[in-house]
Amino acid sequence: MPDTRPYVLSIAGIDPSGGAGIFADIKTFEQHRVYGFGVCSALTVQNDTDFLQVQWLGAREIIKQLEPLVTKFKISSCKIGIVQELDVLLDVMLYLKSRQPHLQIILDPVLKASAGFAFHGILEDEKLTAVLREITLLTPNYNEIQQLNGDLSPKEAAKALAKHCAVLLKGGHNPEAPGTDYFFASDSCITLKPTLSNVSPKHGSGCVLSASVAANLALGHTLPEACRRGKRYTELFLSSNNTLFGYHNYDS
Repeated sequence: MPDTRPYVLSIAGIDPSGGAGIFADIKTFEQHRVYGFGVCSALTVQNDTDFLQVQWLGAREIIKQLEPLVTKFKISSCKIGIVQELDVLLDVMLYLKSRQPHLQIILDPVLKASAGFAFHGILEDEKLTAVLREITLLTPNYNEIQQLNGDLSPKEAAKALAKHCAVLLKGGHNPEAPGTDYFFASDSCITLKPTLSNVSPKHGSGCVLSASVAANLALGHTLPEACRRGKRYTELFLSSNNTLFGYHNYDS
């Protein structure tokens, strides 16, 4: 019997602990019953609490990994995590779109590891705008949205960025309403309130959320519904135990 699962791609770093990056994404894809491809953008030295070192791969090395995949398979959606800089990110996305124009891209803007390691330097507005125009969804948390646009409040910044692409503002660092996410698209805003209270911080939770959204898009859900389902899956991940390593279990 032929396999009918859609193909979903992760472009992310390799985390030896398995909690974040490609390994976390592939675990998430498998639980959603989509087939996951993984392309490495960085080799990291880390565990669940300490980020020590990163070795970046350039656009040429990333595209070499992509070429045999996009040549043979129709990929429904793609999640992108850590990439060295905007120039690399834009080159990779333009290559993807040139080969598969239909591709839906979810960008998780990992500007700093939870352990405090900064991935990106100063963001240039013109390049950032060019990147946003190529993606389907941006998934920043409150700290990241302020780094992307520090002159505005988090919600105002998300609304401004939504002129270029949809934005899911994650609420894990929201001091006023912890756990409440906001989905912005054009001039609309949907509030996604938490459904579970017994959650605890997890290494790689942002990776899991963006990967779940990508998987749900590939399964045919609308973008708002994919975000709702992605949030639900991440809450189950956060509530799976009281350590920093979450367990994956699918329950839509």
